[in-house]
Amino acid sequence: MTGLRIGGLASGMDIDSLVEKLMTAERIPLDKLTQKKTTTEWQRDSYRAINTKLKTFDTYLFDNFSLSSNFNKKTATSSNESAVSVSANSTATGSIKIDSVSRLAVNATGISSEKDIDTSKNIKDVLNITGNQSISFKVFKDGKMVDSTPIEFNADTTTVSQFISKVNSSNAGVSLFYDDFTNKFSISSKSGGGDIFSTDPADQGTAEVQASSTDAKALFEAMGFTDSENLANGGSNASLSINGVQTERYSNTFSVNGLSISLKATTSSSTTVSASADIDSMVDKVKEFVEKYNELITGMNDSLKEKNYRDYAPLSDEQRKDMSESEQKLWDEKARSGLLRNDSIVSGGLSDMRNAIYGRVGSDTNVIDTLAEMGITTSSVYSDGGKLVIDEKKLRTSLTENPDKVVQTLTQSGSKSTATTEDTRGIIQRLRDSMTELTRKIEIKAGKSTHTDSQYSLGKSLIDMNNRITAFQRRLEDVESRYWKQFTAMETAINKANSQSSYLSGFGQ
Repeated sequence: MTGLRIGGLASGMDIDSLVEKLMTAERIPLDKLTQKKTTTEWQRDSYRAINTKLKTFDTYLFDNFSLSSNFNKKTATSSNESAVSVSANSTATGSIKIDSVSRLAVNATGISSEKDIDTSKNIKDVLNITGNQSISFKVFKDGKMVDSTPIEFNADTTTVSQFISKVNSSNAGVSLFYDDFTNKFSISSKSGGGDIFSTDPADQGTAEVQASSTDAKALFEAMGFTDSENLANGGSNASLSINGVQTERYSNTFSVNGLSISLKATTSSSTTVSASADIDSMVDKVKEFVEKYNELITGMNDSLKEKNYRDYAPLSDEQRKDMSESEQKLWDEKARSGLLRNDSIVSGGLSDMRNAIYGRVGSDTNVIDTLAEMGITTSSVYSDGGKLVIDEKKLRTSLTENPDKVVQTLTQSGSKSTATTEDTRGIIQRLRDSMTELTRKIEIKAGKSTHTDSQYSLGKSLIDMNNRITAFQRRLEDVESRYWKQFTAMETAINKANSQSSYLSGFGQ
């Protein structure tokens, strides 16, 4: 508890001001420790900012290159788009000749008798079906009859429109429709084709959509289907000739060698569909990669080269009171500058990243397996700090002549042998691995937002500084109390002396 303080009434001295000045001198070590703590926090945040950039770039690499299908784009063409259209995935190769299309696949369809109903009303009210229902089907798909997952609902609270939507959004493999012009329901299989290729003899001659549950049979009978069990038939397979082989397909859309082919019309003329590398798209991706890589390493290089202003320590609260907002901003910019200058962790990680993209993929010297061979090299300007530059003509030539090898060089996962020097990891994987290692080292030093201070080295330093600051603040409180005690004693003594002097002066009168 603070004792009685006498503020210079007897001595005429400004004791408050004297104590304040004395304490300002006493606080100098504390101010330096507080400034050091602030600098450490800023340095921690600078490290974490680099990790944030690394994470952003790593996500970009994964999305655009590690998932090679996002980089290895293919262009598909058809010589007769009106009859056969085509698209290609990343595995598509070569060309295919569709000699002719004699028949398109047709979905099995069934139509009810006329049933004038209001689809906005509950099933109970318009179809006289009540209670909980479980509707299931048997549907012809890919050459055989398969059981659908049951569709469950309550007829008392489900409208006809809601039931139709429920069927169409399910995986039952059927489409249901009500036409309010003809007042008829229509049901059809989502998968085209008929039952002529069914592997089960029992399926031969059966309807391609069947109601397989008692609830389904009762409901579709109420909806006006004459045969409440065999709901839809009449489906047929597509018939065509591919590279001289007469064949059929259950659907008008199917895949061959990575080409997704869609039959649109019958034709007796041949159609050639083919796939080739989308060079423009791939070149754009590589250019984007180089741009983002250069942006990342430029920021890291700037951190390493940033000037450190040793005379600009973080401002204390007292110092800020005497400065304008713009002055504080300029001071803070200098105080924050150069916190990672020549930092060994960042410079080492940057070096590892450069090495990752320069190495040869595997040991085969007869293929394109380095960035340089595909037209991507390091800038010859020293101040660029290892930026990449592209010879677009050379890159296009490499992609045109050997696109799959370029893709492999960039995107393959591969491995690094511990027994030999061979490294079959693609350039992107190597780069991501080196970035992961740098991120790990930074987290050991500066942690991350989910870490407590005790989990990383700078945090442990902050804990120590906080403890020292707390102890120093307590000591300052004791020092201030001691000063006031001394001045109070002085004031008391002066006051006593003044009293005695006045008393003695009275005798002389």
